[in-house]
Amino acid sequence: MNEVIKLFLKESIALELNIGDLYQLFSAKFSQDFNFWWKLSIEEMNHAALIKSINDQFLSENIMPSDSIENKAHELSEMNLFIKQRIEEFRGGLPARADAFRLACEIENSIGESHFELFMTSQPNSTVMKIMQKLNGDDINHGKRLAKYMKDHDIEFQSSE
Repeated sequence: MNEVIKLFLKESIALELNIGDLYQLFSAKFSQDFNFWWKLSIEEMNHAALIKSINDQFLSENIMPSDSIENKAHELSEMNLFIKQRIEEFRGGLPARADAFRLACEIENSIGESHFELFMTSQPNSTVMKIMQKLNGDDINHGKRLAKYMKDHDIEFQSSE
């Protein structure tokens, strides 16, 4: 089971770092939104550090069945691949500004759901549960901040296609 948990943590950390890299790319390419993307990027990097900090605690707590964690690790791995592909694609040419925001909303919402689903069944009041609830709250907050920023700056939420 520890190998499955290690894989889950590895993918979770990679995901936060990949999202941070994506947001850094957006901050460099969309100068009018630099501060917004840069702040989100730093927060994602902090999420990765937070997950790293619970590594030993997580391995010592019997949180949930390993098959649940294994399924989530696989989902995180797929999301990591998706984000890495978008980063490579965007280095060749960025999407429209609104598409960048829509992608970020999609990512934040899927990550928030993942954190929420996985840890709602874990041990109440555990250190890991508290940290993951914080991450879930931050994911929801990022989604709301993205939506508000889009509204405040007249960035269309719906695809123009």
